[in-house]
Amino acid sequence: MKRTFVTLLLSTLALGVLPRPAAAQVEAGRTIRLVVGYAPGGSFDVIGRLVADGLRERLGVTAVVENRTGAGGTIGSDHVAKATADGTVLLIGGAGTHGVTPAVRRNLPFDTARDFTAIARVAEFADVMVVGGDSPARDVQGFIAMGRAQAAGLNFGSQGAGTSIHLTGEMFRLRSGIAMTHVPYRGSAPAVLDLQAGRIQVMFDNLPNVFGQIQAGTLRALAVTSAKRLAALPDVPTMAEAGVPDFVVTSWVGVFAPANLPPRTVEQLSGAIVETVRSPAGLARLRTISAEPAPAPASAFDAVWRADMRRWAEVVTAAKIEVED
Repeated sequence: MKRTFVTLLLSTLALGVLPRPAAAQVEAGRTIRLVVGYAPGGSFDVIGRLVADGLRERLGVTAVVENRTGAGGTIGSDHVAKATADGTVLLIGGAGTHGVTPAVRRNLPFDTARDFTAIARVAEFADVMVVGGDSPARDVQGFIAMGRAQAAGLNFGSQGAGTSIHLTGEMFRLRSGIAMTHVPYRGSAPAVLDLQAGRIQVMFDNLPNVFGQIQAGTLRALAVTSAKRLAALPDVPTMAEAGVPDFVVTSWVGVFAPANLPPRTVEQLSGAIVETVRSPAGLARLRTISAEPAPAPASAFDAVWRADMRRWAEVVTAAKIEVED
């Protein structure tokens, strides 16, 4: 009896000090679903298909894109937030879904900060500050002077209330100190038409939405919101160069998983995605949609994402933007 007890005790102690087996990675042959909260054909969808191709090639998995549209990407995000954290359900999310939306919507069906694991950043879309081609403002400081000279203030447009473009305009209003009134539109196209016609005086927009008009001269680019000048607009200064410091705003896109994904699985997926973006094929594919490749592994991406959430929450508070229930 004593021998049996001692043997059992020693076995138990041995089991206690032995290292636990590492969490399993996603095995070759498994199916990974990449959820995109927007319609097929858009930039998020293109990035989702690029990531799917990279996971198939590098991990030997079956990777499929699943478009779950609606509510500005929230339906897709909610589906992934509630999925099993085993690496087989991922989300293509962005600065809008995971930075701006938590700041402007109070009652989301999930907790953005708690319910997701950052896997990898893929790309960024730079924003550009544009005025009409006939605007007297030739540069950012000229626009600020124009705004200060008009007691009634100026109007700025956006793709809709509570969007990242809206909040970028509000941030400029706060930093410049000029009076500006937000005019929301149902999308970028009608806002651009009113900007060209002079019914609004300025807007910030993703470069692909206004690049053609800038080239045609119907819009004038005053500055880009990226940290560096863009190859597509080499003569247009950054906001810092234009005299507005600490104004780097990009619409990033990255990959998320449900919360509590095992670290080894995070590392496995992150490595494959970063390699995909850095490959010649990945770089070329992103540039077809005017995206700047911005590969970042999980830890770096997590820091960027959470800093973005804090920043937009601060802008919403400072600008007194009404938060939706």
